[in-house]
Amino acid sequence: MQLSSDFFGDWLNILKEILRNHWGYDISGIKEEELPYLYFNAEKRRPDQRIRSVEISDIFTCPVNLQAGWERLKSVVESGEDITPNLSKLVGKLNNKDSLLNDWGVHHFHLGESLDGNFIERTGPLLFALITKNKFYAINVFRHGAWADQDIVEIIHRNWPDVVSHYQIKNVISATELSESERLTLRSKNLNNFSTVSDGTIYAPIGDGVVSSGYNARSIINTDRQRSMLRNLEEHLQSQLVNLKDTLCQHGYLGEEYIKATLEITDSKYLAIFPDYNVAVTLIDNAQKLPYSET
Repeated sequence: MQLSSDFFGDWLNILKEILRNHWGYDISGIKEEELPYLYFNAEKRRPDQRIRSVEISDIFTCPVNLQAGWERLKSVVESGEDITPNLSKLVGKLNNKDSLLNDWGVHHFHLGESLDGNFIERTGPLLFALITKNKFYAINVFRHGAWADQDIVEIIHRNWPDVVSHYQIKNVISATELSESERLTLRSKNLNNFSTVSDGTIYAPIGDGVVSSGYNARSIINTDRQRSMLRNLEEHLQSQLVNLKDTLCQHGYLGEEYIKATLEITDSKYLAIFPDYNVAVTLIDNAQKLPYSET
C-alpha cells in the first residue's frame, strides 16, 4: 500500500481559498512558491477578529477632534469586531509590505467616525498600536508619516517591556542610534537593524524583520516549518496505512497499490481524507490557528 498525496499542495489550495474568498484578494498571476509568503504577510497585516482588552501608554493623548473616532475604535476592539476598516487602504493590496509593522511590529489606525465605503474616514494623525493575541496596546497618536519615530520603541519599552522582552539583544554594546531618515532608508532597501532605547536596551526587529526580498522573516520560517510538518505527517500516515487496512476494506478498498489522501484543516484538526473510500483520519487534534501559528 503506497500513499499518494501532496499535503503541501493541498495546504496551498487552502491558502488560495482564504486569500481569494475570505479576504477578497486577486491572486491571479501569483507564483505558487510565493503564495505562502504573501499569505503570512497579509495575515500579519490583518489582526484577526477577537475580543481584546485595551491598554494605553503612560503618555497616550488623543486630540479632541479625534476623540470620538478613538472611542469608536476602542469599542470595536473590546467587542471583538473587525478592525480592518481602520487600517490603511493598502491592506487591500496583496503585495504591499508594511515596513513599520515588519520592523517594530506596530499597526497604524485611522480614527474617523464613520465608514466611507469599506474603510473608516481617513485622518491625518494616526493611532499606533502593538497588538497581541488578547491585548491592544495603544502607544500614542502620531503624525502621519512618523513611521520611524524612535519614541514608538521608547514607549513600548517603558510601558510593556515584558511583551517584547524576547526581542532584547543581550551582552551587546549599543552604537549610535539611527536617525529617522537613516532608518527609513534601511527599510526601503530591506535591511534590518537594531533599536537602542534611552536606558541602553537593544532590540532586534520587534516585527521579526525582513529578508532581502522584502517578505517578513517570520513568513519564511512559518512556511518552512509548515512544509516540514506536512512532510512528516505524510510519512507518518504512510507508516500507519497497514493499521488502517481493515477500515479501508470496510469502505471499498480492494487491494489497490496506491491510495489517495488529501489534507483538510478545520479550526481544531488536521485531517487526512481518503476520498475514494469516504474515510477521514485525524492527523493532529486541537491544531493551532489555521494554517500555522506560533504561540
